[in-house]
Amino acid sequence: MRLGPRTAALGLLLLCAAAAGAGKAEELHYPLGERRSDYDREALLGVQEDVDEYVKLGHEEQQKRLQAIIKKIDLDSDGFLTESELSSWIQMSFKHYAMQEAKQQFVEYDKNSDDTVTWDEYNIQMYDRVIDFDENTALDDAEEESFRKLHLKDKKRFEKANQDSGPGLSLEEFIAFEHPEEVDYMTEFVIQEALEEHDKNGDGFVSLEEFLGDYRWDPTANEDPEWILVEKDRFVNDYDKDNDGRLDPQELLPWVVPNNQGIAQEEALHLIDEMDLNGDKKLSEEEILENPDLFLTSEATDYGRQLHDDYFYHDEL
Repeated sequence: MRLGPRTAALGLLLLCAAAAGAGKAEELHYPLGERRSDYDREALLGVQEDVDEYVKLGHEEQQKRLQAIIKKIDLDSDGFLTESELSSWIQMSFKHYAMQEAKQQFVEYDKNSDDTVTWDEYNIQMYDRVIDFDENTALDDAEEESFRKLHLKDKKRFEKANQDSGPGLSLEEFIAFEHPEEVDYMTEFVIQEALEEHDKNGDGFVSLEEFLGDYRWDPTANEDPEWILVEKDRFVNDYDKDNDGRLDPQELLPWVVPNNQGIAQEEALHLIDEMDLNGDKKLSEEEILENPDLFLTSEATDYGRQLHDDYFYHDEL
């Protein structure tokens, strides 16, 4: 089988896989554990439509909407935002926008507007054609073989998300396909998929060596490179909760399907550290309004996006 412009298709699939897998989402924001200050600006300024909408808001209207958002974050209505309240709000914001994006994608993928997305429709949207591989036949070309494996993984996840075995995915099933971390019935499948990929000796666990996988470094070097140290630290401190030197199926889950709890908590702590003027480890409305730009370029407001999303600032929320 010939793939045509295989490099472009492979690049697209690899990009999608990277966005979804193996705990890498936070690396864009915090490469090697360091905060990128320009990431917040890029996230805010990256979509010109959002920038234009943000600029159109007058100061009074911006402040009004921001105050409304602050009140909603303040779950106990005591006038202060705690780390827990900020973290919960940020996680809710992540989930809301992920669901909104999935709903928009569903409409784009549903070519015949029958409220289902078939595997063929998914392929046409992703690659402009229907791609079909033999599950049992490896390809000689290394790029094509990588493409085949990733494509078959997507197909298996698509089939697992299809609970009713119908001709395609409903909106709810499509969300399960795009965001398996949000759907309980996908958990076992995701864990098993991770074991098949990383558990090379078949013992039902993932060792540090298996976790590092195909990473390569200079065997003659006296010390590991920094990125290896970072990965080892994640293995030991973030994932291996029982400290037995290997990841069991439940410990695998936060790695292969990372949730946003850690990112949200780190952002909440960052905001409090930067904006807490009186040292009480929480934020008042006055402290936030003293430095609104920092708050509006943070994940707490999804980089200002919430200012013009009535789901967040309307009173009836």
